[in-house]
Amino acid sequence: MTKEEIRSLIKETKLKLKSLEEEGKNLDYFQELSSLALLQIETNEFSDAEENLKMCLKYFTIQKDNLGKAAIYGILGTLKFKSGFYKESIKNYNKAYETYKELNQYNEEITCLIGIGNAFLKLNQLDEACDIFLECSAKCSDNNDIYNLLDCLGSLILIHEKQEKWDVVKELYKKSLEAFQKLKDYKGIIISNFNLGILEKKENNLKRALYYFEEGTNRAKESNYVEFIIKGLSYTGEIMFYLGNIKSAKDIYVEALYIAKNVNAKNAILQIKIVLNSFGLNEEQIEKELSKLDNT
Repeated sequence: MTKEEIRSLIKETKLKLKSLEEEGKNLDYFQELSSLALLQIETNEFSDAEENLKMCLKYFTIQKDNLGKAAIYGILGTLKFKSGFYKESIKNYNKAYETYKELNQYNEEITCLIGIGNAFLKLNQLDEACDIFLECSAKCSDNNDIYNLLDCLGSLILIHEKQEKWDVVKELYKKSLEAFQKLKDYKGIIISNFNLGILEKKENNLKRALYYFEEGTNRAKESNYVEFIIKGLSYTGEIMFYLGNIKSAKDIYVEALYIAKNVNAKNAILQIKIVLNSFGLNEEQIEKELSKLDNT
């Protein structure tokens, strides 16, 4: 939603609250008040949102409604995160998490753990963040929550890349690839394969790199993701060159150039032509190679 749409909803919610207040400040009133606070967080009205959440928290405490309290603590965690008070965010998410854990509310537990992990990341406390995301990953796996598992894996990859633990990063990408395959998310499958290829290339495992680049490129062709096809062919051509198969490398780069020209990908065209020039091909020879593909 746009800011204008959110502000319009805030006005509507305030009118609902006035109407509900006439009937008495009951559960419906405070549920609507917590909804107002969420909208106010979106428009950075943090002080007003916090005041409303404190009123909700007081009500749910008096009512001994633990689920209601946990929900408010979770929203307070979000508020503190968005306003930059990351330690306060962790405290509130933890309060929500402990209650959700007692009540076996798995989805909410996972949401809180991701919030805590992200706050630790903001504080640059990487070891603490890593522990939280590992715990969260285990919960996601136990509950077959693949989308949140991918979120956790993405954060773990970020942490271990910062720490330059490339073996761990590789294993995490493999887990991400498995998750994307379960979801039949072709874009995720392609990117995971390319990332694994890049890591294998970094370690000079050229045949393994070639495998992942070819896998990613084939998936890109199946899905007709032209940008990824060009990228994958370029990766594959580079590895073929390093393996000493110059003719195959040249043919692959020509194929990439042919596709790039068809979609007018100007940057890719320029880069691939520079590579082909380095193979000793001039403009006329490049055009001759491209014309062969026109006739196939």
